[in-house]
Amino acid sequence: MPRNILIIDRHKNNMGIYERMKEDWQTYCLMSSIIYVEEMHKPLENIQIKRYKKRIYKCKCFGSTSINMVNKEFLDKFLNITKKWENKLKKRFIGEKFNKVKIDKYSGQYKIILTPTWLGYILKECGKIPNKYSFESGIKRINAIKQKRNEKVIIDKNKFLYSIFEKDKFLAAGAFIISMDLECRGVQTGEVSLCMSEKYKDFLDFMLKIAKRWNWTNNKKLSLVSIEYSKNIGIMANPQYEFRINMLGLKEIYALASPLAITRKDRCVKFHIERSNKYKNLGYNHMKNNTKMKIFKALKKNKSMTSTDLQFIAGVRVDVVLDHLHNLENERKIKKIRVGKGYIWSIK
Repeated sequence: MPRNILIIDRHKNNMGIYERMKEDWQTYCLMSSIIYVEEMHKPLENIQIKRYKKRIYKCKCFGSTSINMVNKEFLDKFLNITKKWENKLKKRFIGEKFNKVKIDKYSGQYKIILTPTWLGYILKECGKIPNKYSFESGIKRINAIKQKRNEKVIIDKNKFLYSIFEKDKFLAAGAFIISMDLECRGVQTGEVSLCMSEKYKDFLDFMLKIAKRWNWTNNKKLSLVSIEYSKNIGIMANPQYEFRINMLGLKEIYALASPLAITRKDRCVKFHIERSNKYKNLGYNHMKNNTKMKIFKALKKNKSMTSTDLQFIAGVRVDVVLDHLHNLENERKIKKIRVGKGYIWSIK
């Protein structure tokens, strides 16, 4: 089937990447290793000062392999899939007291913890993963296992299961579906790019290679992302790099391995794909007046809405919605309230 007429709804017998993770151990390990690289706190070594009676001594410890997220939906799905493999293999993969997603009392985010045994089995299956920082952190933690409750496994550093992404288009698409749930920017606007810091540049280089292999990007190399805005507002930002997924690539990735785990993000991706398929140039002035009225009527009908909510109603991208919102704000017809990183819009 030509790529420009790919349909979104796949045959009912085909699985999305999360369904395949439930059924296939190798797929679960590959996708879990991507989650480990992109989202998990690495089990870094640290020295703790402990006291026993009158004796004070230093103890080498490791942080937890954990995920903290604002979105609970992704964690629920990943935890349930991991539980299935934990039970099937009769291994201890999930941290104590984390049979369900919990709220971290320090960050206020949702959290789960995975055991060193889990990390060992993931790396045992995958071998060397294409991020030196994550791989070496994992190996160091596995080699330091002493507790009986954790299983120490041997990792083959010459094994590289990731090479399968150059042969299996479905798994390659699945890797990008995972990334859209976790690390990709622009999912809301339909301009999807995988963006990470200097520490993960080797992983980005590999993912760019896979995107080029399947013609999912027009980028020949990584682009440096400006961090001047972050610096100007006092954030100590590290250098960031990215590459963008083109629209044909986004359509094919979604057709192969959807849906995303996070419903809101999945709706955004589907919206922009369908909008691209139905796009017609109706003329600037016609679209401008019609869209602005749709947005205003939606705000009158609803108590408050985000720009993402409004794009689904107006049928245009978020940047176009924001342009109309700012005009309505200047006309003193609407107002906005800051909530987290974004705004809630309502009638004034």
